[in-house]
Amino acid sequence: MELGEVQYATSHLLRTGLDRDAYVAASGGLTVNADKDRIYVVRANGAVVGTTGSKWFGRGGGGIEMRPGDAVIVPLDVDRVPALALWQSSTSIIYNLAVAVAALGGL
Repeated sequence: MELGEVQYATSHLLRTGLDRDAYVAASGGLTVNADKDRIYVVRANGAVVGTTGSKWFGRGGGGIEMRPGDAVIVPLDVDRVPALALWQSSTSIIYNLAVAVAALGGL
């Protein structure tokens, strides 16, 4: 079962040889709002399995073996800043700097 930020949250029959990422792909892949670095698996017994290893030297989360009753959870990326808010903040900072420079130049 895949829950969260996947294109089509659904349940799948367990197929041997498929890892976590294969099941995410079977659900249509990730949405644009998905936090791909924090995907985790909840086992049927309640245990939680996160990514394994580092991004550079480990396998990442793709090698997580799926078992009967497991659920893949794809969380929402809450750190993502919308483009409009980013540009508004940036232009506001630049404007305030320009006003400060102009004020200092007038002294």
